[in-house]
Amino acid sequence: MRRELFLTCLAALAACGCGNQQSEPPDVSHPSPPIGHTAAWFDKQGVRFTAPVGWHLQPGAAPLVATVQSGTASIAVWRYPRTEPLPKSKAAMGQARDLLLAAAHARDATFKETKVAITRVRGRPAIQVRGTETVSGQPRTVRSTHVYALGAEVVLDAFAPADVFPRVDRDVFGPLLRSLHVVTPKP
Repeated sequence: MRRELFLTCLAALAACGCGNQQSEPPDVSHPSPPIGHTAAWFDKQGVRFTAPVGWHLQPGAAPLVATVQSGTASIAVWRYPRTEPLPKSKAAMGQARDLLLAAAHARDATFKETKVAITRVRGRPAIQVRGTETVSGQPRTVRSTHVYALGAEVVLDAFAPADVFPRVDRDVFGPLLRSLHVVTPKP
């Protein structure tokens, strides 16, 4: 009986490919293309979006809702509750834009905006800032979108190296932003 068990285990190990053949480690230096999308609902925080399949989705601790990451590209989704009135008018949105830019420059002396737009995301007032900055000592292209709704500022920060940003923005960042829903948080 023991001999049969030993031979069965030996055969199973051989079938698993154990031995001298080595598998290649995954390439973590480049973001993976998505292989589909899956629903990511964070109803307690009042945020829903579709995340790329094949990327690592990790829930966060408030105010961080979640991160989505692959290789050198990442997305952070934040929800900051606000007690002050949210900007809605053209003047208030302009003031919020100026404050966002001032904060970005104060946080990172290397930050340079390339495009700033007052816009809407799913009908909600929003500000989008595109530019370059330094993240963990590495230069990154960033698209930071701030959506004002339901007593909160929901921020989607998307980062990638400049050489892969256009592809990742088209295949991952843009679709995730278009899928973003700000909903009433559920206890």
